Amino acid sequence: MAAVSARAIAPLVALGATWAVRKAMTTAYKSRTGHLPPQSDDPEVPLGKILVWTVATAVVSAAVEVVIIRVVENLGDDSDTQAITSGSE
Repeated sequence: MAAVSARAIAPLVALGATWAVRKAMTTAYKSRTGHLPPQSDDPEVPLGKILVWTVATAVVSAAVEVVIIRVVENLGDDSDTQAITSGSE
């Protein structure tokens, strides 16, 4: 079975983690306010509220993506190093 590289897995893991975090943020917003998060196509929601929600979700999603990609790539680097080291002995 061919080994899958960390560079191939990292974006998929980041996508799943980002989806989970966005779901958690939506649930937290709903439990805190009693309403669903603001939608950009709702004309009754003030623009400021939509922008704050959009920026918050974008920042958190980007941060999660960066952290997940770095962690997965670091784990991949560690296993590559171990395989090379154990193979040369």
